[in-house]
Amino acid sequence: MTEDSGPAYDRARLIELFGNDPKILAQVEREFVETAREAEREIGDTVDLATIARAAHRVKGASGMIGATALHQVAEALERTAKAGDQPGVRRLRTLFNQQVKRVADQAGAKHLS
Repeated sequence: MTEDSGPAYDRARLIELFGNDPKILAQVEREFVETAREAEREIGDTVDLATIARAAHRVKGASGMIGATALHQVAEALERTAKAGDQPGVRRLRTLFNQQVKRVADQAGAKHLS
């Protein structure tokens, strides 16, 4: 479903959208990672499929905007699977979702952004 080679998101797209100011880019990256991690916690803390679908939907939109293609695809699949009521599918996709959030956070240097 996803391709893990290459960058987790398209930083050139961020520059195109927000300009090449390092402070602004760092802020956008930090806010995206915070949003993704919050959704990751929400998804991990519940079996409520409506909550999972809403959290995945938020990340789907944001990841599409910054060019995080793999995360966008997983979030879209997770949202669709949760809406379909497929608990086993949600459990499988939750793992992929967490992996993609980590890839984006690692690329953004999230360890140094907090």
